[in-house]
Amino acid sequence: MNNNLNVITELSRNYNLTRMQYNELITKYQNDSRDTSQIKNEVTNICEYYQFQNRLLISINNTNPLPEGKNYYVTTFDKNSNFYLQPVSITITNPEKEEVLVENSFKGYQKHTNVDDIEIAICQFGKALGFDLVEEYRLYNSNRQKDSIIIKDLVNDDEFYDVDNLKKRFNKLINAGRINKEPWVDISNNLKIANTKEDYITAINYGLNILKSLPSMLEEDYNKLEQKYFEMLIFDSLINQSERNFKDYGIICDKETKRYSFAPLFDNVFPTILKNNDVFSFNDITCNRYELTETLIFNYYDKVEKKLTFIINNEEKILKIASTIFKYHLDINTYNMLLNNIKTNIENYKRLLTTKEIQERNQSNAGFVNIAQLLLALIIILVFSFCIAYLLFNIK
Repeated sequence: MNNNLNVITELSRNYNLTRMQYNELITKYQNDSRDTSQIKNEVTNICEYYQFQNRLLISINNTNPLPEGKNYYVTTFDKNSNFYLQPVSITITNPEKEEVLVENSFKGYQKHTNVDDIEIAICQFGKALGFDLVEEYRLYNSNRQKDSIIIKDLVNDDEFYDVDNLKKRFNKLINAGRINKEPWVDISNNLKIANTKEDYITAINYGLNILKSLPSMLEEDYNKLEQKYFEMLIFDSLINQSERNFKDYGIICDKETKRYSFAPLFDNVFPTILKNNDVFSFNDITCNRYELTETLIFNYYDKVEKKLTFIINNEEKILKIASTIFKYHLDINTYNMLLNNIKTNIENYKRLLTTKEIQERNQSNAGFVNIAQLLLALIIILVFSFCIAYLLFNIK
């Protein structure tokens, strides 16, 4: 206990923790008999988090009162990633649907759930990595206290269709005899739990087949949708998304051109993400997230290579971005859980890619051996044929 007390006291002083934070650490580690170095690493991590939160609180408390005409603050970051509260004016345009107008230009709606902090943290993290997600902002009220999330309208005047809606329209076209029913329809509809590699391929292709079968879908639009579709799968595997079913992603149809585009990702957090299990419900099929990721890398590598390479090559930077954003929004336990998930998943990407490279190298070497063996056999046959011909010639 004395060693733990000395470690905690020294680190608390170095990180300028409050008395309450110091007491929390003492209570948590006073009976911990593990190696002192391990405890020191854990306490250092917590101290860094507490220090960040203390500075954040000072920044919020030092924010000037709302000026006239402004009724909320929105979380904002300057070019150096420093957090501050920006005054905004919000007008409630439809109280029943919580529709709002922000600064006379930003149309959206307010959201109030128990996973607000995780949702906005995941959203900001994804956008920082270049994934296409909806815009979400944390609102603070006039007392500078957390109020709700504002989510930007996905479509404005365009038309949005989730894939569940497209699936129903697709089935109506089949029933009306306007399009033929392909074998994949029944195979996909009857698959509930993925067990084999073929099952995972079916699960992945399910959504793509629906998009591809839309009568008005142009090849150019489909190719762009396909790219975003696989980016969605990589992002979901990176953050340990627990559900991405047909109602959880969709497409936008431009009102004027009637061209399709992939909608920014929404509903990126479900409460089950906190369970940190391996189950991922995808396209209404129960999958194992690691087996699905393996299928993506081994069977669709050309579709996911760009994003995977970016993530692996920028691992240190990505983890730093995640750490900074998560500290702004999450409690210490959720912060550690999500950050560790991302670390684990990046390591899994690297492991799978190494395995894939080894397999391809072995296959290449096996092919080389087969060619060498074939050439050797041909040489032997030629030599043998020459010998036989020589003997026959001499006999004559």
